[in-house]
Amino acid sequence: MTDITWPDKFLHILLQPNFIPLKVRFALDVGCGRGIIGALLRIYRDPERIVGIDSFRPSIDFVKKLGIYDEVIEQDISKAPIPYDDKSFDLVLCMEVIEHLEKNEGLKLLDELTRVGRRVIVSTPVAYFQQPMYDGNPYQVHKSHYSMKELEKKGFEVHGVGSLQFRGKMIPYLSPALEVLSYRFPGLSGTLLAKKLS
Repeated sequence: MTDITWPDKFLHILLQPNFIPLKVRFALDVGCGRGIIGALLRIYRDPERIVGIDSFRPSIDFVKKLGIYDEVIEQDISKAPIPYDDKSFDLVLCMEVIEHLEKNEGLKLLDELTRVGRRVIVSTPVAYFQQPMYDGNPYQVHKSHYSMKELEKKGFEVHGVGSLQFRGKMIPYLSPALEVLSYRFPGLSGTLLAKKLS
């Protein structure tokens, strides 16, 4: 059983209207996996239409059964462009995905997200760490990491979320108590949460 805990680290920030607005009509979840973000969007915002894209067939089959998404597309997001016109979505989310791509592929994907979305939200770990496959999914392996400066260069406003870290290591007992500081000091955070309006 996979232990997925990342959404609870920053759900309270993600649901602020300056990140995910109260009224969202069309949303795209890139790298939707097993539908965590789609479910959160349905529960807290209930857009008219949510589309999910993922590369792993078993995840696609799983989310189709759930019925959270209005449309689910199986596509290798590292290679092909997103099959929608410019600014087709009010909101595009790509949570904990770009670190699973080679750096050049991830940077290209950021451009694609911005092309199809008016508001783009991305999250990624601050430091590189090896991650094996989960549930037989080869797309879960980590291949790269992104700095605050790289995301800012792409036009994103970057914040830190989650545990406070020093040199890539969480400081036991102190980190959870001080994690509120990570929002203002993303370089000391375990996770980057970035948004871009276009």
